Amino acid sequence: MRTYVLTLALAILSASCAQAQTFAAPDVLRYGATVAETQAALAGRCTSMVTRPINPPFAPDVQRQQLQIDCDGFEFFGAPRWAEFVFPDDSLEMAWIMVRSGDQAAIVAAMQAAYGPPTHTNGNYIAFAGANAAWRHRPAQVLFYSPTFETWAEGWIDD
Repeated sequence: MRTYVLTLALAILSASCAQAQTFAAPDVLRYGATVAETQAALAGRCTSMVTRPINPPFAPDVQRQQLQIDCDGFEFFGAPRWAEFVFPDDSLEMAWIMVRSGDQAAIVAAMQAAYGPPTHTNGNYIAFAGANAAWRHRPAQVLFYSPTFETWAEGWIDD
């Protein structure tokens, strides 16, 4: 009887550890936040953090400048990652989080559990337009983009 109880306890513990991770956009992702606000929110969450200009800007309608915060060691989906936070004209509008291609099955399954079936699937992306999020195949990345960038981002996700 004791062996049965121990075996059952180990099976329950193993099953709980193997459960899929829940998926959510990082809590520091506040669309419209300034570079300074995001730097403060990221303090202590990056092993290194660099803010740099992106020239030429790739975001649409940039009037002054596009900046990017590169954050190494950012905790996302159970591991430290490289993350890029993109700021056209001092407004956070998108984030790219680098992951491993081997993470695809787990991350996409978690995205589907959180957001429902993908709205776009092609050789480049698995996208969830209603959630403004996507998996990028090469390089392996998770993308989050603001409602302001929906039309623009979904245009190149479809390509």
